[in-house]
Amino acid sequence: MTETYRRGDDGYEAARQSAVWNDRKPDRFPDVIVVAETEQDVIDAVVSARERGLRVKVRSGGHSWTASGIRDGGMLIDMSRLREITYDPRSRTATAQPGAYGGDLLKALEPHGRFFPSGHCPTVGLGGYLLQGGLGWQSRLLGPACASVLAVDVLTADGEIIHADEHENSDLYWAARGSGPGFFGIVMRFHLRTHPRPPVTMASVQVFPLEVYEEVLTWAIETGPDLDPRVEILFVATNPRLEDGSAAPGPTAIQIIACAMADTEAEARDILSALDTNPVCDTALTRTTFPATMDQMYAAVDALEPSGHRWLADNMWTDAGADVLVPQLRELFTTVPNDISHVLWYPWRDHPVDAAFSNTGRSYIAAYAGWDDPAQDAAYVGWVTGQMRRLEPLSKGIQLGDENLVNRPWRYLAEDNERRLEELREQYDPDGRFFGYLGL
Repeated sequence: MTETYRRGDDGYEAARQSAVWNDRKPDRFPDVIVVAETEQDVIDAVVSARERGLRVKVRSGGHSWTASGIRDGGMLIDMSRLREITYDPRSRTATAQPGAYGGDLLKALEPHGRFFPSGHCPTVGLGGYLLQGGLGWQSRLLGPACASVLAVDVLTADGEIIHADEHENSDLYWAARGSGPGFFGIVMRFHLRTHPRPPVTMASVQVFPLEVYEEVLTWAIETGPDLDPRVEILFVATNPRLEDGSAAPGPTAIQIIACAMADTEAEARDILSALDTNPVCDTALTRTTFPATMDQMYAAVDALEPSGHRWLADNMWTDAGADVLVPQLRELFTTVPNDISHVLWYPWRDHPVDAAFSNTGRSYIAAYAGWDDPAQDAAYVGWVTGQMRRLEPLSKGIQLGDENLVNRPWRYLAEDNERRLEELREQYDPDGRFFGYLGL
């Protein structure tokens, strides 16, 4: 049964807070919260909002760092219970409702030997992940996840469901792949292309002292984007994690976390051998390579960003070379404020997609602050925002999955794509029924 809460009702505050994964809950209060059980509930809610003159925002997984789904006034439609996943073995395509988790999608596909580039965190809702483009498992090989979206079923401001693909309503299809929290409709269902599932996954973890930051990052920037696309690699500055997820004692260290998905263990090990070209390999505090399951890979990501803390992230894409980036990033990598917070660098391969998704570069850099005391909010928000603001001269723009637009507005789409998106917004949502980007 649909649950509807108006501000002041019993259950309202619990529904508002549960719509945000982050422990840092925003001081923003929708007039009405609708917790949908079915697609018809969502349709009815949008029709009701139109009749009452309320603006609308939706959430699926609630993992937005800025809690973009929670707005002052209007109606919040919580779609987290819409989690149906289907698979058609004849077409090898899947469908997913927006509340479905990426981890659940991979589990549903596994018996069929199929794969999808879902997000690195297993509990991120596919709705927000796919709308913002989606950088996930094997995305260096397969492209952003939105490139594997074949079609979308979109609920418009008029309460009508429109099927959109490259041939039918192609402008909506274009906008739904990359516009993120600025999309001017509600995707009710995603139609997905699946890919062959690699039978073997090998993981590699190397930990280096911070003293060799310059040598390791220079090597990573110069070689990373050209590594075999079957390699997932992260260069992370944080305290290494123990098996129970707690931080290891000692100062901030450099971790290189990589995995290779391949047909055989020998092939995966060969792919990962490229990490041995690091000129300071012999300074590693630990080095290990081992067969890994997706559950283990997900657990490693969860250990970096565990629930139960206050969080903020910010990011940038850049094409700058090591000669510029290494000295400019030193302050960022050496001022990580505590053992929960971290910084990462990630190499990307260009995958042109005819979609709103349009901001990429050779390197992706992001800062994540995690803390517990609300009295320290200003300090941690200031570290994340201030560091990324300092690096803006090197930035081509941001990735919407780690957006911080409420604190630091910055380019999120290519200029022509942003212009086209706003023209389509005027066409499909002329009355502004759907909230746009938070802070803009």
